[in-house]
Amino acid sequence: MTDKKVENRFFDGMVEIACATFKIMHEGLKTKFYEKWDDLLTIGSVAFILSVWIRHAEFQAFLRPRGYDTIVSILDHVFVPMSYPHILLFTTILVTLGFTFFYGIKPYFKFRAYQKGLDHLNLKSGLDHRPKLLQVFEIDDNRTRLLVKSTGLGEERYKTRLDDLRASVGERIESVRFFDKNSTCVEIFLAKKLLQSKLLYSEVESHLQRPFSFIVGKSQSGLIMESLEDVPHYMIAGSTGGGKSVAFKSMLMGLLESSKQLQMFLFDFKRVEMTDFSVLPNVRVVNDELEAQIILSHLEKEMERRFRFLEEKGFKSIDPARDKMNRIVVGIDECTDLTSKVPKSNSNYAVVESARASLDNLSRKARACGIHLILATQKIDKGSVDTRVQENIEGRLALRMNTMENSVRVLQNAMAYHLPSIPGRAIWKKGANYSEVQCPFLTDVEIKSKLEVLKASKKFEHVKSEEKSDFNEEIDTETNILVKRRGGLQKN
Repeated sequence: MTDKKVENRFFDGMVEIACATFKIMHEGLKTKFYEKWDDLLTIGSVAFILSVWIRHAEFQAFLRPRGYDTIVSILDHVFVPMSYPHILLFTTILVTLGFTFFYGIKPYFKFRAYQKGLDHLNLKSGLDHRPKLLQVFEIDDNRTRLLVKSTGLGEERYKTRLDDLRASVGERIESVRFFDKNSTCVEIFLAKKLLQSKLLYSEVESHLQRPFSFIVGKSQSGLIMESLEDVPHYMIAGSTGGGKSVAFKSMLMGLLESSKQLQMFLFDFKRVEMTDFSVLPNVRVVNDELEAQIILSHLEKEMERRFRFLEEKGFKSIDPARDKMNRIVVGIDECTDLTSKVPKSNSNYAVVESARASLDNLSRKARACGIHLILATQKIDKGSVDTRVQENIEGRLALRMNTMENSVRVLQNAMAYHLPSIPGRAIWKKGANYSEVQCPFLTDVEIKSKLEVLKASKKFEHVKSEEKSDFNEEIDTETNILVKRRGGLQKN
């Protein structure tokens, strides 16, 4: 081999090493290690120690017996003339670059492994464009998201090669879909351990043993159950087609099947989702905003009455069995119809403002009184649901969101945006804890059948008669007047 070829190979190798070093450091910067205080303190401490040692005569004495004359010469000509602040700054930069390189090694080789996995598929478009990996995002310990530049290659091309893709990248393929913000890219979601993509309600309903409980869904660690006794208020949010309505109905069905002393007011302004539940004597389905406002107003009065009862008895909270008072659930489907701000010129302005004020009051104070809110909507913002109400809702179930902003409003992070396109897949947030779950699925036919069974059992015949308050009668009287005033509209 001639000297020229050796020189060219050496030059090419140095360029490759330089490029690889740059890429590794770039990956290290993306890990954002510099946002961690412990790493910054480590960098500062190492840089300070080195800067002091470099100026110390004993450091050069330490190097000379080992034959490092070149390093000593550099120290003599570069560092010794510098002041301590300059040496500290220079050393800090070198140490920071070293840490950046160290943190980038693992993600760099992972990035290369995923790109090689895509290359093994041998996919290419008509113009010979091949998949190019743009980003690797670790969603959590179990899931990874790959953003792939896929010009001329549709998601179906990947879906037909799922087995090959799994064998190439070495992980399970959860889903493949077009990137919402750029249709020339696809998102590939990988998982070390997959959640089942469909959880039948009939498979898990036997776990409904505790009163006032329901099944949130199944996570990697097992079935997640929740109870009104632990978390008083809930919010369910998700884009169209994600399974929000099914999750809402599953929650209501779980509460009905697990409880006896339970009364429900379900607000359904679309008039199509909650109608089946009206067959039960303890459930009142409301389709009218004014009637909903009347009920919320009377629930405020019921809340105050219960507070007086607790004060007289010296109790801290309502116990349905002890106090002969039902737990009351207010479920609002598409709650923005009732909670969104409206202009004063709107004919419903007074009704909506009164309802918003009542919801705020109930969300803040009704926990101890056994009155609970379940709000369902497609998106959450300060205009649709008052921030004061949002702050008092501890349990949140977020199904897939179409935008990162909606996910952040509900969960304070983008986890719901990064969910795969699997109906019923959701993020369950309780306090500061997050879990990815697959929500139970049941059909409308199953719901009707279960409701008929509950009706035939006469399980809830006693609910209104046992309630010590006469607020039910007050609601009936006032809504009957409303019906007559509106020309005899049928009441649900």
